[in-house]
Order: sequence, then structure tokens, then C-alpha cells
Amino acid sequence: MTIPDPANAPLLLTDADVLERVQQLVGPATVARQLWIMFVDGDGRQAPVILPISDVPLHPEARVVDNLAAVMAGMCEDLSTDVGSGSVVLALERIGRDAVLAGDRRWAAALREACDRAGAPLRGVYLSTSGGVHPIVSV
Repeated sequence: MTIPDPANAPLLLTDADVLERVQQLVGPATVARQLWIMFVDGDGRQAPVILPISDVPLHPEARVVDNLAAVMAGMCEDLSTDVGSGSVVLALERIGRDAVLAGDRRWAAALREACDRAGAPLRGVYLSTSGGVHPIVSV
């Protein structure tokens, strides 16, 4: 599968577009725990910066969520266009069962809260397991 160059990749206009991009960029899990942050401008173009964050704790911690909110607020503000505001796509990567578990749901809720606090529209939270990518929260 070809990984798109964000500058020339198709726009992310639908949930299906976003899921396909996460499948291309993150794919099946290869590490124990990692969080991926992708930013999208107001026109639906993926920003060239993709942030993989290693060593994500098993359970969301207030300090981590606060730091994520601060990063998302700044980036999304910079990505606003005449069409709309910047937005964020999040993917939690973990080795293990190919199912959305309670801990994954806790992380999804914490990430949604971070986006809300940051004023960063959320395009979706996805789970990458050994079996592939699955939506936890679609918007």
C-alpha cells in the first residue's frame, strides 16, 4: 500500500477518507502502546506533521491529557482556513486483542475531552491493533 504524501494526497472529506488515511499511515499495530496525532486544515488537507507519541500510559493521566490539549489548540488554530477550522485525527496503537477494550474507551473519552478543551474539532479516534485499524469514535 502506498503511503500518501500529505501535500498531494486526496482531501479528507468523509469518515471513510479519514479511516483509509489512518490505515495507510498507522496500519496494524507494531508497538506496545503509542498515540498518533494527525492534523487536518480547514480545507480537508492533511498537515505534513504527524506526531507519534511513544510510551503512552495504560490509563489516561491528567498531565498527559493537558499537554495534548495544549498541542492540539495551537496546531488547529494555525490550520484554520476560509472554509473552516483545523481539526485533529487520533489513533491509539497497541499490540493485543483485536477489539475495542474498556481502556481504549477511556483513552477515547480522554482524547475527546482534550479536543473539547482545546477547541480542536475531532475528526475521529481510531484503534490500531495487530489485526488492523478500527474506529473508536467517528464524528
